[in-house]
Amino acid sequence: MRPVLRWAVLAATLGLTTFAGVRVIGLMQAERQANSDPQRALQWHAGDPNALWALAEQRLAQGDRTGAAVMARTLLTKEPLQGRAFRLLAGIEAESGHPEAAHRLYAIAAHRAPRDPLAIAGLIQGDVQREDYAAVLRWVDFYLRTSPDRAAASGRVLQRLVPLALDGRFASALVAMLRTDPPWREQMMRQLWANPTAAERVYGQLDREGALRPDEFAGWIDGLIRDGDWETAWAHWSARTSGAPPDRPGIFNGDFARDPSGIGFDWRLASGAGVAIDFEPLPRTSRRTLGLRFFEQPVKGPLLQQTLHLGPGDYLLQLRMRARGLHGTVAPVWQVVCVGKAGSVATGDPLEGGFDWIEMELSVHIPNDGCPGQTLQLGSPAQTRNGQRMAGELWIDDVRIRPAPPALPHLTPIAGRSALTARPEQP
Repeated sequence: MRPVLRWAVLAATLGLTTFAGVRVIGLMQAERQANSDPQRALQWHAGDPNALWALAEQRLAQGDRTGAAVMARTLLTKEPLQGRAFRLLAGIEAESGHPEAAHRLYAIAAHRAPRDPLAIAGLIQGDVQREDYAAVLRWVDFYLRTSPDRAAASGRVLQRLVPLALDGRFASALVAMLRTDPPWREQMMRQLWANPTAAERVYGQLDREGALRPDEFAGWIDGLIRDGDWETAWAHWSARTSGAPPDRPGIFNGDFARDPSGIGFDWRLASGAGVAIDFEPLPRTSRRTLGLRFFEQPVKGPLLQQTLHLGPGDYLLQLRMRARGLHGTVAPVWQVVCVGKAGSVATGDPLEGGFDWIEMELSVHIPNDGCPGQTLQLGSPAQTRNGQRMAGELWIDDVRIRPAPPALPHLTPIAGRSALTARPEQP
């Protein structure tokens, strides 16, 4: 190669290398200063997307909507797939009172940046204003399914849907979505407990459509009881439970003919290694006796309990029992305890040792105040954190409660006559 040509090639190579080096340095400087000094970053690289975005945000924060929109559009001419720029333009349109234009831009932003929560939030807000509740829930479902931290995202988003469920149309749309079994169904059902009216709409419709799961029904009824909404809890539980007492006074499943469900106003049994549950059919009847066997291990909580919803008045609790070698840290007793300030309203004798079948009666007085609901329970009146250690066997049968018969009136005998033979005098 001729020397002149060799020098020309070398000069061109050095020029390209220098240009490339300057270009790389400019890009590095622009990237470094994009957020701290976007104007200077643009001097290094006129089309740096991060610098253009930073300028757009700065001008929007300063109240310069026009300048922010110019920067966002400039960014889109450089990189048309920048969803965040469409989101910024959508926000400007929304603040300017152009909801339809804002909704179109939010839709573009959400499709181009599907993991941008602000874009999806703007789109959802627009759909709420348009009362397109099916679209709202589709975007909620999409966001929660694709969120990297689904649990945290669900906690933030789902609680905001609860007030919307006060609207019957939104509740129906939510029910339709829940019936598809989204991964956030369980969390949504729990969030609804915060608002009894919203829960009533969603749980009630799912129940009427036969789409309410047993565990959801149990949580709903127990939540109503915890919140003191006894009438609603009783109405829904009794409507769904065959054989429920036709009126509030009464024990459900007092003959143990069916396995206790532990839901609502049915029996709740003790559990754990310290107790075993048996049912023994009674000959020539549909009844069964309930057997509790204890193994010298601690048993936490009541041994047996049922939530009641008795009105004010006097009642008589009756049942049959037999025991064998029954003993424990503290002898168990039958109690009726008000869920309210009235406290315990009836307590039976301690149960210990062994005895054949006996009948027990316990008078119960439900006061007018401080006792909206009650619990019938068998257990220690002084429960410890570690439970009560029990041994032996206890069998229970034919538990019932009924209004107490009225007391006979006190009659004052008329002189010379028996009270039993006294008759009104004839005029």
